[in-house]
Amino acid sequence: MHKMGDNIKGIKNWIIPLVIGVLVGLVVSLTYSGSLYVWALFHIAIYKLPRLVFPFILLSFLLSSLPVRMFLKRRPKDSFDSILEYYHTNPSSFSLKETLIYGISSLSSYIFGAPVGPEGAAGVIGAGISNKIKSIFGASISSQAIILTGLAAGFTAIFKTPLSGFLLALELPYKGDLEKEPFLSAALATATSYLMSLALNTPPIIYININKFPSISILIVVTSLVFGILIGFISIGFVKLYRAINFIANYLMKKASFPILILVGGLMVGLIAYFEPFSIGPGIDLLNLTLAGSIGIYAVVAILLTRASTVLLSFNFGSSGGFFLPSIEIGAMFGYLIGLFINPAYAVYYALLGMAAMAAGVNKLVLVPVTFILEVVGAQIAIPVLLTSIASYFISWNVGIYEYQPKNKLDKGNFALEKFYIKALKQNPQVLQTVRASDIMNRNPIYIEHSKTVQDAYNILKSKALKILPVVNTNGFFEGYISIDYLASLPSRILTMPIYNLEIRRGITVLETESLKGVIEMMLNGETDHLFVIDKNSALLGVITEMDIVRYMIKSLT
Repeated sequence: MHKMGDNIKGIKNWIIPLVIGVLVGLVVSLTYSGSLYVWALFHIAIYKLPRLVFPFILLSFLLSSLPVRMFLKRRPKDSFDSILEYYHTNPSSFSLKETLIYGISSLSSYIFGAPVGPEGAAGVIGAGISNKIKSIFGASISSQAIILTGLAAGFTAIFKTPLSGFLLALELPYKGDLEKEPFLSAALATATSYLMSLALNTPPIIYININKFPSISILIVVTSLVFGILIGFISIGFVKLYRAINFIANYLMKKASFPILILVGGLMVGLIAYFEPFSIGPGIDLLNLTLAGSIGIYAVVAILLTRASTVLLSFNFGSSGGFFLPSIEIGAMFGYLIGLFINPAYAVYYALLGMAAMAAGVNKLVLVPVTFILEVVGAQIAIPVLLTSIASYFISWNVGIYEYQPKNKLDKGNFALEKFYIKALKQNPQVLQTVRASDIMNRNPIYIEHSKTVQDAYNILKSKALKILPVVNTNGFFEGYISIDYLASLPSRILTMPIYNLEIRRGITVLETESLKGVIEMMLNGETDHLFVIDKNSALLGVITEMDIVRYMIKSLT
């Protein structure tokens, strides 16, 4: 009977990603096609009467910001970063409510002219649908993996690049690490999402054929590396400028108000767009004109500067949506401009290198932009694109656009804790002072007496699926802890040895009356993911982990 239950779970884990791919591919494809049609109508109206750009952009900022601020009590931002925030803190809470609000916000942004990518709306729609399907059918796939699966399916439906979508699920969560858990589910979901987008004839992002590339040589290899280094430094400057504008927007929001923020941002973007229409909108036509080599040098300089400005302003003053498409558009224009100086005959080739390198440097992705270019134009450009992307990625290394993208899995806990700590200091500092360690600790912790054997410790760690085990003396006073890693390094001959003969790590302890602020600072300064709560006599009362604090702060701050 137990075996049959396991078989059913296994079948569900195969079928549910396929269902996710079909539904996400269907919903995203229809939504994307419809939104492009609506944007085209507004775009025509702007060309006929340029002054309309001001109310359209203001409406874009308002409709993008208001639902998120009213119903989720958050600030609008890049959609992938919003998904990463849920992924690293509380993935199961990404409900249909969040899906609807973030989806409306992202769609409103580019429908009315903000220079954001439609992959943002596709990603949040995909993540929400997949999480709902998991809750309905009860798959054993984790909420984190299911969110990434939906994101990958949504990305694939927009770009029609299933391999890139699949790799996005593995590469996006961390700057320098891969998340392997969604491997199977993302592969199945992206494949079916791709087939659905083909069946519905979803409009492609890149719709021109590119086939003029230089032959691979030592010169091309060296040029690709140098080019990647250059774009890496450009990526650093771009992200730092983004942070600076974000600081100004937050200051304006604090000193003035939300309507003033929208008004100032909308008027600045509207003024730029009034003189340069290509600086707004999703930029799909602009990207294809660049890749067709149909833009002159003076025009590309003007469009590059104005579009980079509107992208930076829009994301900081009210818009939400995808940052991947804007980054490859800006990278394409950078590359195209540099190519016009190096060798005009291959300007489009350098535009492709710029697309991959800028996406790698800004979004902290290497595999995704490389495979994206290869899926769009073919494998003949594989080596230069790979070299350029790697160079840009490593030059810009720890500088990325996403706030909620830690360097690797080991940094994940401290990273989320630090972000929420800073947020609490700004929004609700009294929580940090009034909440005590006793309010958030796990009571009745599992522990072991120091007179027990190593084998006893192994049995407890195995049966309870723990990584660490507190050690107390016969009176219940806390002495320290042992870890499963430490026990695994010990020879088997000492299994009968008592625990007190081992090297027991002291650990960081706090009194039950310690404030939440003190607990967090001890955890961050000690670079640990757990603390032990004791009373004044050193009796063990509870354990606090980083995720306990993060979950508590999510509730108190939202």
